[in-house]
Amino acid sequence: MKATQAKNKILLPGQEYPEKNEEKIAGKIVELLKNQMLRLYEKNKKKQLRQIHPKMNGCVKAEFIIEKKLPEDLKVGIFKQATCFPAWIRFSNGDTKPLPDWKKDIRGFAIKIMNVPGEKIVESKQDGGNHDFILMNTKNFVSKKVKHFYRILHVVTVPYKPGTFFPKLFSIIQSFPILVRAAKAKVKCDHPFNVSYFSTVPYRFGDKTKAVKYAVIPSEENKLIYTDTINKDFLRANMAATLLKHEITYNFFIQFQTDPVKMPIEDPTVVWDSPLIKVATIRIPTQIFDTPKQNDFGDNLSFNSWHALPEHQPIGNFNRVRKKIYEEMYAFRHEHNKIKDVEPAADSDFFKDTNINQHG
Repeated sequence: MKATQAKNKILLPGQEYPEKNEEKIAGKIVELLKNQMLRLYEKNKKKQLRQIHPKMNGCVKAEFIIEKKLPEDLKVGIFKQATCFPAWIRFSNGDTKPLPDWKKDIRGFAIKIMNVPGEKIVESKQDGGNHDFILMNTKNFVSKKVKHFYRILHVVTVPYKPGTFFPKLFSIIQSFPILVRAAKAKVKCDHPFNVSYFSTVPYRFGDKTKAVKYAVIPSEENKLIYTDTINKDFLRANMAATLLKHEITYNFFIQFQTDPVKMPIEDPTVVWDSPLIKVATIRIPTQIFDTPKQNDFGDNLSFNSWHALPEHQPIGNFNRVRKKIYEEMYAFRHEHNKIKDVEPAADSDFFKDTNINQHG
């Protein structure tokens, strides 16, 4: 594979190689997305949903349990001590215009871990204790370069106007590999709890020479309940029916970059093939989550991969532009919806409406 992301350079483990104009391109992406949201929501004054992953299948309470006997070299950041953190997990579908659940779509898993000690890279004004992980059902991202991603976003978000047919067609032809990967990333799903989720993009693990990706894989011992596949929102119904009777467990893994050429930092289209190492367990206790209050809470909840300890700093081209895009887009959405950007906190009563007995 050509090391195009670092021309005339020897690639080093964990190192970033930013390209020119990334900040400028991030600004242009934000402008595209804001204009799209105005077209979708401004006229009818509807509540503005997320631009990506707007359809929430459920927002549930969970425990993030660090493994007890990790090797010393894995005791980094949030994994430093064998402890247990309260968390919220938002399960979602990715398409900007929410689709019936039976259609192919990208499936999302965003987890907000609370009461995490230590200063975060980006902290909210209300609370500095939250650490976010954002994952989806595919192991790799659709685009190699930010500028290519902007080009295809321009094609799919800007309405057709006379005279733009051939430029759009040319852009589509240029972006054909992105479209193919995007189509492959969309999957049919009969239950959010039987899907594995991946970070797709890399993160630092301690010092600047180490990088990892994340994976969340459901336990084979999970017992799932299925309602039907006809209702357009059957994924939510399946989650709700399952959590009335059964708790759900996921295993949280890290995957190290072991070769900076074969596992590049700046090309998230490449799937890493290094071993998965379990560092935590995610436990979702039985609970009732499908209520108007909790659904509204989940819709308003913001996630940002830069809400993280420095030891887990997001790295790579898409993570760098994500910072600006996430911050500006959720501020834009909250302003439109006239709601405050409030980070949740968890006290001793957080799990009182579940079956959980806190682990020490």
